[in-house]
Amino acid sequence: MKKIFLFLTALFISGVASAAPQTGRAAVELNTRAGLPRVAAKIAAGGDVRVAFLGGSITAANGWRVHTLEILRRAFPKAGFSEIFAAVSGTGSNYGACRVRRDVLDKNPDLVLIEFAVNDGGVAPALIEAQMEGIVRQIRAQAPLADICFVYTLSEPQLAALQDGRCQPSAAAMENIAAHYGIPSIHFGIEVARRIAAGTLLFSAPSSVKADKNGNDPEGRLIFTRDKTHPTDAGHRVYAATLERTLPPLIKTSAPPATAAPLPLPLRVDNWERARLVIFPDAAKSAAWRKLPATDSIARQAGQMAPPIWSTFTPGAAIEFRFKGTRFGIIGLKGADNGKFRCQIDGEPVETDTLFDSFSTPGRHPLKPWFYPKPLADTDHHVRIELLPDKIDKRAIMTKAKTAITDEKAYASHGLYVCGLLIVGEPLAAPTLE
Repeated sequence: MKKIFLFLTALFISGVASAAPQTGRAAVELNTRAGLPRVAAKIAAGGDVRVAFLGGSITAANGWRVHTLEILRRAFPKAGFSEIFAAVSGTGSNYGACRVRRDVLDKNPDLVLIEFAVNDGGVAPALIEAQMEGIVRQIRAQAPLADICFVYTLSEPQLAALQDGRCQPSAAAMENIAAHYGIPSIHFGIEVARRIAAGTLLFSAPSSVKADKNGNDPEGRLIFTRDKTHPTDAGHRVYAATLERTLPPLIKTSAPPATAAPLPLPLRVDNWERARLVIFPDAAKSAAWRKLPATDSIARQAGQMAPPIWSTFTPGAAIEFRFKGTRFGIIGLKGADNGKFRCQIDGEPVETDTLFDSFSTPGRHPLKPWFYPKPLADTDHHVRIELLPDKIDKRAIMTKAKTAITDEKAYASHGLYVCGLLIVGEPLAAPTLE
């Protein structure tokens, strides 16, 4: 344990991770690379800096995101800082690549902080690289005067790698993209692992373990999470401590920008630069589908980042769409009333699935992306999504997750909520509802 503590303490120093394979990339708290020169120049001129936060639920929380703006305002009082909120709980870089244009680039960011290391956990490293590179290339192409910084959070399953001095696999894959494009990265997990080794932090404790006003357990250890993933308020302050000692110095030491950010040749030919979100046109009409008004309770549950929502509870109701590209998916809502759907591509019924899962409880309808799991040939495709009459054994799914169904009525319906289509490619026609 002492060796781990000494190793992690040494990693406080800003450095550059080795070009080791993905599973062996050294974990470093700050990787400066090309820095944040365009942000530094704008701050030096006393300008207004728009900071976009693209990530999942750890970013959506009023935690490290809020602390970031506070830190920047304290460090650079002559500049102005405003937030572009672009966090969607439960989603990773796949949906991020599809929505970055709508949620970030159309709002003219100066700095984009990207946090997907936790939600991309378990995803194949090659796919993470393709998705993250797609995000980067879209930003560089549409907003070449914006800077990018990768931020790595962690969940308990990812801790062991850090304690061994390595990036968790998702962060290692992202580091390959960061190195290729000269993007700086900040790893929040280094400080967490160091405090665990020092015996001053407990990664997770149930709610039955009481915390004092500082967020510490009865033994004086800071309780970092209650669920092995989402930091407590005290946990977010640990992330903020890392930001405080890395982000302002990173900006202050960045060299003056010579030109717009460079866009080198892609690292991966299968990158998701062509990813996009296709929303249903306002003119779309179908007796089987209903567009939810913004005041609808389910629309409010979906949150401020949800595109317009369409719902159906009519078996056989369908969506038809044509596109040219290599990937296809949908963004919808998951809830207790979800049903089963079939995805047909080019006339073949290739996939049957549902947005329902063990977290689909009454009163909650968060956004959930679904992708056809295999890449497609880069040609024209015809897609049909159809709600099936089949009933899902929801009780079995909930029982397996040790969650009881107490309101049978809430689970009785079997419908589909869809907010848009996700593609890597180009639409050939607007989607239609049947």
